[in-house]
Amino acid sequence: MAFTVTFPTQSPPATPVQLAEWLLQEGESHEVEGTDVIALNALPVHFRLPQDAPLSAWIDIDTEVPLMRLVDLLFAISVRVGADVRLTGVGEMTRSTLWMRLADEQDRLRIAAALKEAEQRGQREEVAQRLWTVLATLKKGADLRWDAHAERIVEMIEVGAAGGISQEEACWLADNAAVGDLVPKPVQGYLHLVAIRWLRDAYPGLTDSNG
Repeated sequence: MAFTVTFPTQSPPATPVQLAEWLLQEGESHEVEGTDVIALNALPVHFRLPQDAPLSAWIDIDTEVPLMRLVDLLFAISVRVGADVRLTGVGEMTRSTLWMRLADEQDRLRIAAALKEAEQRGQREEVAQRLWTVLATLKKGADLRWDAHAERIVEMIEVGAAGGISQEEACWLADNAAVGDLVPKPVQGYLHLVAIRWLRDAYPGLTDSNG
């Protein structure tokens, strides 16, 4: 999953030359792509500097990117620009909240990679069943599961039930959802951070190779 961070400011926008100089001062080598994009060599980040919009950073998280280094860089740039850091679709971020968002996504990817490794070893059913019992303890009264298709933790919600969701809402989550169906809804919070902690303890051989 990719994230977009923006740096809105009332000051004149940064120029590609300025951003390139700042990146070098932070020790980040980079390449200039076209007239308004700077790609980092060591981190999966592309900075965009459009003339009619704020500076933004497109971040493509993987299982190995050093998140603290990434977050520190983004906030160093925000100081240079004189702007807040805003995560598209969420809002203003602090260092801690941005790190948590990115870390949960990174651990989601690590869980997915570990389960693929388990499948190669013939252990997927065993690992998935034990993971389900762990998820069942994280949110009282909720049916939390690992969605193999979406590769994320979801909550199964009944369509049309008290405390569930409407059929209209459900159609955004599953095709042809009908009243009485269970549909997977992405969970809020940082449950992937917890789940990877269990996986590392229970099956270290599955997680050692992906962060």
